Amino acid sequence: MKTTRREFLKNSAAIAGGTVLLGRAGWPWPTAQPAAKSRLVSVAADDILNDGKYVPDVVGRVFAAGMKELTGQKSSGDAWSSLFSPDDIVGIKINCIGAPRISSSLASINATIEGLKSAGVKENNIIIWDIFDRVFQRTGLAINKSATGVRVMGASTEPEAIVPWVPGYDQDVFVSYEDGTIEKYRELIASGFTKEGTHREIFNSVTWLWTLIRQGNEKAKKYDKEIRRLYMDYEDREGIKRIAEEIADEFNDVTIEDGDKSFFAEIVTKDITKLVNIAVLKHNEDSGVTWAAKNIALGVTTNKVRFHIDYCTRAIADILSIPCLRDKMTLHIGEAAKISTVSVAGAQIATDNRIFFSRDPVAMDRVGLDILEEKRQAQGLESIRSISTHVAACAAKGLGTDDLSRIDWRAIKA
Repeated sequence: MKTTRREFLKNSAAIAGGTVLLGRAGWPWPTAQPAAKSRLVSVAADDILNDGKYVPDVVGRVFAAGMKELTGQKSSGDAWSSLFSPDDIVGIKINCIGAPRISSSLASINATIEGLKSAGVKENNIIIWDIFDRVFQRTGLAINKSATGVRVMGASTEPEAIVPWVPGYDQDVFVSYEDGTIEKYRELIASGFTKEGTHREIFNSVTWLWTLIRQGNEKAKKYDKEIRRLYMDYEDREGIKRIAEEIADEFNDVTIEDGDKSFFAEIVTKDITKLVNIAVLKHNEDSGVTWAAKNIALGVTTNKVRFHIDYCTRAIADILSIPCLRDKMTLHIGEAAKISTVSVAGAQIATDNRIFFSRDPVAMDRVGLDILEEKRQAQGLESIRSISTHVAACAAKGLGTDDLSRIDWRAIKA
């Protein structure tokens, strides 16, 4: 992993830039009033966890305090009503990975439902969702796609990470990249890229092979077990190099329909009017910090393993810029009382006593990165700041601010 990071940093340009607008005779235009700061609220409660589980009554207290502070309203009901209306269909994007040990908590989910109902949102117009149905198995939530009650469902009935399209995804809304396509791979192999390429670069250039395995290609099937192992074994550069070179001429007659595309979930493109994001603060080898931005961006798209080639820097920012997401993201709730500090969710946990509230996912992630760094350092783990590059990329896209001086962080207790 260290080698991968060094190689990435060596080959990547920093995200930076700025302009000065000049009027006649070179004088600057009049200085505009600075934009309002992004408000971020953290609410601490010493009794928020009991035996490693979120305490519902305490979480309710935290939500009431946090939402009032975030919106400036005097009551919890008014706070929710300032963001949501009875006409809204609201998607609650949760994170099921790591359940039952660490995932979006039932306490926060239920507090969100109650808040939405207090704003007049109808029960059946609330959709709790994640990537596909099966991930709900250990969450304590039951799938409900009926016309009564709060709906609970995956974006699809089928896994979506390594294929361009599965049912439940909108073929009219997508991002498109050459990364991970069989066509781009053919160019790379002709240039001899495996001689110098890192594990990350090589693996994410052959993700099309995993697509073929999923699609049932007979020649590709024999690599299934090894590809799954190498997905987690970042140190085995020689293993992925061997496969990449072995398949160099094996699939010259193959094309993958829409192999360059990553489609968006219809829940977001067609069904909901507003989005609530309940994210868990985690470390991930493929993005550094995982919190508000990644929980949505990689939760809404197909064909996404290939995004990891640059630690998801480009993809996360691009995805969140698409109007069907950018215009609907209304509230980000960041759980941080339990923090997953190593890449396998829940394998190693640090505790805190806070839940965060914001309308700015970038501000939340910027502060979350500092918290995660502190928790990992206390556990003797290396810094992940250098690979958490999507935070700055999202800021550069205008999705929020990563400038601490522009974040109005209000730390309160409940």
